[in-house]
Amino acid sequence: SFLAAMSQSWSSYLPYWKFSAVVLALCAAGATAFMPAAQPRFVAKLYANQYGKYDDQLWDIAAKKDIFAAWDPEAPRSELNFNPFERDETGNAADCSGYFPGEIRYKDPIRPDASYTIMQEEAKVMAELSEDPKFKTTGKPGNL
Repeated sequence: SFLAAMSQSWSSYLPYWKFSAVVLALCAAGATAFMPAAQPRFVAKLYANQYGKYDDQLWDIAAKKDIFAAWDPEAPRSELNFNPFERDETGNAADCSGYFPGEIRYKDPIRPDASYTIMQEEAKVMAELSEDPKFKTTGKPGNL
């Protein structure tokens, strides 16, 4: 008789459990509706497996100067058209394809040796580059 009473009481709660499960599933599925849509960083047409000019090569100041010289701020940002000296909102530098750490296609670049002397020489190069009007360009399609 106890088992019969339990089975009757359990069966009376079954519709509520089903309803709760449905409500929970709908809440979980609808949570993405409140998330901001991810916007692609590159507007240009992407080709499969396309990386930057210096992919798998030394990503030193000479390579960055070459990419900077070819950079067109008016053209859409792409793996071949970006400012290599630009930083993201957290201060990270881009890899040799213009991707930042945390992005799906980011590849850790091959970095050059570092020493105090080398850093002093790079500081001189950066001072020269900072005089270029293109260096201070913001708000263009080729910018971050």
